[in-house]
Amino acid sequence: MIINKKFEFNFNISEPRQKNNIVLFYLSNQEQVENNYITFPEAFSKNLVKVEEVNNKGVVRYLKVTNKSDQKLLILDSEQIIGNGIKQNRVVDSTTLIPETTTVMLKVSCCEKNRWSPAVSNELMLSDTLYFSKGRINNFNDIYANKKTDQFKIWEDISEKLKEFESKSFTGTTEDIYKKRRTNVEEIVNAFNPSNDDIGVAIAIGNHLVSLDLFLSNEIFKIYLPKLIRSIALDSFKKTGYKSFVNTKDVYKLIRLIDNSEKKIDKPNDGTLGHKIRFNSDLVVGSCLYFEDKIVHFSGFLKDQVNIPQFKSKVA
Repeated sequence: MIINKKFEFNFNISEPRQKNNIVLFYLSNQEQVENNYITFPEAFSKNLVKVEEVNNKGVVRYLKVTNKSDQKLLILDSEQIIGNGIKQNRVVDSTTLIPETTTVMLKVSCCEKNRWSPAVSNELMLSDTLYFSKGRINNFNDIYANKKTDQFKIWEDISEKLKEFESKSFTGTTEDIYKKRRTNVEEIVNAFNPSNDDIGVAIAIGNHLVSLDLFLSNEIFKIYLPKLIRSIALDSFKKTGYKSFVNTKDVYKLIRLIDNSEKKIDKPNDGTLGHKIRFNSDLVVGSCLYFEDKIVHFSGFLKDQVNIPQFKSKVA
């Protein structure tokens, strides 16, 4: 169902911070919301979540996830679940909020084309990075248009990225992309330190504004910021030159584009909480998960990472 809605953002935008060709704008709000959620990385580290195939045969598009904690479990879109505890690595399709002590079928896609084997151990972990940003954009586009990701396009995106990095991967996994540039990426990640008021970030690659992510609380944001930076850094190495003309006005213009885009409500999956508003236009795409009238996670992208001079000409 198409709806007419503007997102009610409440944050300040910092001046740009830059490392190499990655440029960050922190989004801050001193009125902090109490955080009563546990994130996927926290739950993994504390053994408060169980992830497994839906049955012995497995289903590519789903994993069974049990929240064993007494808090709501937040799983971000593009989290990558990896290891021999499942038949192949998967990437999460959409940001999901799971109630306390609840089991759900989580929608996922394959990010390891050449492996489909029985689980041979309990080895299972989350990747240190989200799915790379170009792939996230394509997945958002496909879910908006078709209510699901395009599995063949995902494999094509991964294959192109492996070739770009000259990285060999026998199973075609995204993990081998990150491993190839881990040292370079971590140098960028370690250069940024958010404050206790920050709840989100807009990120540019050089002179190209890429994304905006916003979270319910500072605690959640700090957990996911390194993963967001890694995701976008993986798309940054082909661009040369560190001069950037992106400024706070451009971030506000991105917000205006998002507000003026087409939007529709996406019902939650069975057993999960909240509702999503997805948005799409020629220039932007993304989604926002609401629960109890609050933004839990917002993620928006400029589709083609247009140059800022071109961007300025398209937004009055």
